[in-house]
Amino acid sequence: MKTKALKLTKEQQQAQKLINLLIQACWENEKFKREFIQNPIETIEKVTGIPHKLPTGCKVKVEDQSGDAIIYLNIPAKPKKL
Repeated sequence: MKTKALKLTKEQQQAQKLINLLIQACWENEKFKREFIQNPIETIEKVTGIPHKLPTGCKVKVEDQSGDAIIYLNIPAKPKKL
């Protein structure tokens, strides 16, 4: 099955950079990781210095999947047509 490469928007690229930064910080700092798991939005706001407001009814859940005894697969929401 041949797949087509996805092009990320500028906003998606910025989000990916932030995610990579947060993951790296979690790997390097156990306290930061605990804080991020407990309060993801507040932690993101501290890192970026920008307040974040999620849409009503939406939440962020951080799972610690750093153990190597389980392989996690994430099925994201299907993208809306562009």
